[in-house]
Amino acid sequence: MSAFNPELFLSATVDTPTERRAPLPVENPESPDKCYLAVIKDVKPRTWEGKTEKSAGKSGIAMDVELTTTVPSTLQTSLGLPPELTLRDSIMLDLTPTGLIDNAKGRNGRMRLYRDAVNMNNPGDSFSFLKMLGRPVKVKIEHEVYNDNPQERVKTVLRP
Repeated sequence: MSAFNPELFLSATVDTPTERRAPLPVENPESPDKCYLAVIKDVKPRTWEGKTEKSAGKSGIAMDVELTTTVPSTLQTSLGLPPELTLRDSIMLDLTPTGLIDNAKGRNGRMRLYRDAVNMNNPGDSFSFLKMLGRPVKVKIEHEVYNDNPQERVKTVLRP
């Protein structure tokens, strides 16, 4: 249980500014392949419903993946970043009309990337999302602009 009390916070005063941190650069300057090493910390299912005109009436299931990445020491110093950062990614699942995972060729590509990255995508491999917890992966990131600010997004995951 958290010691934070939202009711007390309503009247609490804060005199320290809330600041935005620098984004993690797209390329890791300390890695020959420019990727960052990360560990899969959590995977949680989530239902979604379309909110835009294009996706109205659509819904589905996603798996939200939490990754902890190690920040290279040069970036800790030059950008004032902490030793680790949490990145989040989502795997939108393709389901069959009966509600099962669609394992047809070309379906569930993002899930396939994760299975390949944790070496659980070979014939006979037993896979579950929870078996990915604690496994290392390499991540390539990209920046997505949100409210005029760049944010890190996981572009792809690779086997370390």
